Amino acid sequence: MQIKSISYHRVINLGNYESKRLELFAEVQEGEDPEAAISSLAELVERKARESFELIFDVRELKRERRKLSEEVDRLKAEKDKLSGVEADPDDIPFNQTPQAPKDDPNENF
Repeated sequence: MQIKSISYHRVINLGNYESKRLELFAEVQEGEDPEAAISSLAELVERKARESFELIFDVRELKRERRKLSEEVDRLKAEKDKLSGVEADPDDIPFNQTPQAPKDDPNENF
């Protein structure tokens, strides 16, 4: 049997009922060891999948941190206003006082 082309794919579970798939195809050159070509291709896909996986979760963690910092800034502003005697304008009440957390979009970087 002559192996002429190979492929390898990796599915990354993003943990929110979504996944990413990375697949590479390669042609085996004449005289090239198919086993070595498969190993090389698999190593490349696994390395790239790890990089993508790490980037996705780094972005999610940064978004969580940004959200926490924003909440802390709002809390500190309210505390500053309270200490300085500035009272909130009763006519300036937002309709929705529950902050909406932005949804993480793992596809925004791809």
